[in-house]
This record gives sequence, structure tokens and C-alpha cells, in this order.
Amino acid sequence: MRALAFATALALSPLAATAQSVEELARDYAALPAVQEMMSAMFSPEASAAQIAATLPPGMELTEQQLTDLGTLLSEELIDFQPRLEVLMIEGMINTFTVEEMQAMIEFYSSDVGRSILVQTQPMFTSIMTQLAPEMQARMMGRQNDIMAIIMGQ
Repeated sequence: MRALAFATALALSPLAATAQSVEELARDYAALPAVQEMMSAMFSPEASAAQIAATLPPGMELTEQQLTDLGTLLSEELIDFQPRLEVLMIEGMINTFTVEEMQAMIEFYSSDVGRSILVQTQPMFTSIMTQLAPEMQARMMGRQNDIMAIIMGQ
């Protein structure tokens, strides 16, 4: 009986009232200024231009002005996906991380160092993918017949 009374008192204590679910923590994480900045950067004209440059067929080159114009156009078209990205990110975190992991991520990415790392990660990966994309495309084009055979069930 004492154990039940203790458990009830603990459940009603301020400590229990401050416990957050993974979903609440995922929403808190998504609302961090650095996370919002990172998501905005993903849809920026610069990131969009880099994505276009990375997916150009081998040998095709565009001027800086063409890339700027295309980046602006693509950014304007895709910026509406940012809220959906946030929803999917929250859902992914709910299905992936524990309360403790979410708390650690929030603590780290709320720090100056964590914020800096988070904000710099997206442009770094865009740069890496821009460098790798032509080679990746060339390899996939070299396997186009094999890919089509698999798709066609042959």
C-alpha cells in the first residue's frame, strides 16, 4: 500500500509534470532557431542553384547568372515544402529517438557550438553532393540498361 501511495505522489509531483514526450521534444527541437535556419537554408536560392548544378548532365555548363536565376526560380517554387519538411522531420524523430536522445540533441544544438555545426552542415553536404553528383550520374547512366531490365522485370 505504501508503494502505491509513493507512486501516486511521484506521478503528481512537479518532476512528473515537467517530463516531456518524444513528440513534445521533437517539436521543441524543430522550433530551435538553428533548426529553422537550417531548413530555410535548404530552400534558399543558393542551395537550389547548387542542386541544379549538381544534376546537370555531364558536359553541360551554365553561367553564374543562369544558375542564380534558376536557383531563385526553384527556391520560390519549393519554399512551400518547408512546413511539410518540419512535419516529416518531427515524425521521423518520434519514430527514431528516445526522450534522452531528444533532450541531448536539444541541449547540444541550443549551444553556440551546436548551433554553428547545425547551420554549417547543410551547405557542407550540398557542396559535397555537388562534387559527387556528376560522377554518380555518370555511373548510373552507365548502368541504365541494367536498371531498365530490373524495372521491366527482365
